[in-house]
Parts: sequence; structure tokens; C-alpha cells
Amino acid sequence: MAKRTIKINIKLPTGITATSELEAKATAAANDAVKTAVKDMLALQKISKDLSSKGFAITAQELLARRKNLGGRKPTVKAVKTAKAAPRKRVVLTPVQKKALVADLKAGAKTADAVRKYGVSVATVMNIKAAAKLTRKRKQ
Repeated sequence: MAKRTIKINIKLPTGITATSELEAKATAAANDAVKTAVKDMLALQKISKDLSSKGFAITAQELLARRKNLGGRKPTVKAVKTAKAAPRKRVVLTPVQKKALVADLKAGAKTADAVRKYGVSVATVMNIKAAAKLTRKRKQ
């Protein structure tokens, strides 16, 4: 693994002078923080690899986002599987998924069923219905 340098600036309160002892303590604390973060990331990478061998596609960064939902427990495969997913901003359907959604709607599926199946909002399903001309115009 390539080594990288991180520069940390620490602002001291007024009246406190920087001594070599203070500098040594700050450096030691920063090194400890980096070691802990690296150890955690390596553990998450291992879990990600274990999960991918079991059919779960998830990266170490996604696991790191979910870590907040682990309730302070150490990240294990079981804990990660049961943790809530990090909130997504939105779901974007692929063209194939949109065609499948339209086919489901033509086959008689209800909007609420499509919302649950595809994980999108009611508005998204309605917009896709309108684009596929599966809606009726309002009477004047």
C-alpha cells in the first residue's frame, strides 16, 4: 500500500504556545485516529468481499454509510445484513425496468403494487403510465 501524507493544522487557543510536547501529543493522537480509520476500512473491505462471495453487491463505502445504522456494534456480516440501508436520494429505473413496469400495468397491476415492486414513488409510476398513454384524459 502506498503511503500518503496528511497535513493537519491545529489552531491553539489564545495564550497557549506550541511546545514540542504538545506537538508530539497532537501527532500521536492524529496517528491513532488514522490507524483506527484504516483498521475500520480494512474490516469493511473484508466484509464487502465476504458479502460479494454470498451474492450481495455492496462496496466498503456503502458499508461505511450504513455503519451509522449499526447502533455502535462492530461491523460484521450479520450486522450489516440486518442494518438499514443508507437513505437513497431517488431510484432511477432503467429502460428495461420501465418496459417491464408498463407491461405489468397493461396486465392489470395496480399502481400501489408497482410502487412496492419497483421501489419508486407513485408520481414516478403515474408519469410512466402517462408516457405510455395508459391514462385517460379528464372530462371537460
